[in-house]
Amino acid sequence: MILYLAQRHGWWVVALVLVWAIELWGEQPGVAVKAGGRTAEVVRRLPAILMGSSVVLLVAVTPRLATQVAVTLGFAAWRLWWSTAAAEVRYGLGNLLLLQAMMFEAVFLAAGVWRHSLPEWLCVLLVWAGAYLSVFAALDRRGERSAAVMAATWALVAAEVSCVLLLWLFMYTLPGGYLIVPQAALVLTALAYCFGSVYASQRQGSLSRARLTEYLLIGLILIAIVITGTPWRGTL
Repeated sequence: MILYLAQRHGWWVVALVLVWAIELWGEQPGVAVKAGGRTAEVVRRLPAILMGSSVVLLVAVTPRLATQVAVTLGFAAWRLWWSTAAAEVRYGLGNLLLLQAMMFEAVFLAAGVWRHSLPEWLCVLLVWAGAYLSVFAALDRRGERSAAVMAATWALVAAEVSCVLLLWLFMYTLPGGYLIVPQAALVLTALAYCFGSVYASQRQGSLSRARLTEYLLIGLILIAIVITGTPWRGTL
């Protein structure tokens, strides 16, 4: 039903509300909500809420039915995995990177498809909110005392990069339009990988100047490949 509503013109908001309602008020097996612990419970469910919201938005803006079905089935598989995986895996950096990639894909694809009705400031706000909430949920669950500060730092970086990339929003499209990947989503996902790798190495005590330089070079190379390989004439 949610897939059908997201496909209908103007009904994707209803599908979005349904996803929020299911994730916020649906029962989660094995998790008891203590008195006064509702806020913590919402934080625990943020990744599922953000992933579901991204999928609804992707289905709403993706032109091909086959792609819409594939995205929906992928989300169903992910949601099943999410409900059964161990907490340290669900809130791991690998799943966080996947979540951020989906969010960036959804926001920037919507910005390209709805460029006349979706203001740039709203896209930047969505990027900031998604980056902050996803990182905060993961780090808070891992017991990181500076989760809010680190999440806000990455959200600020992502928002600033988005402001620049929205000036020349470019899409990589497979023949037939079955897969459309915004350049901005690739750049931000690459940056998220680099920042996440630096954080993981630091937490494991294995961060050295050589490893930090390696991560920075990987990020710069990925960004350089994307930028130099872009035909800037005729971009959105």
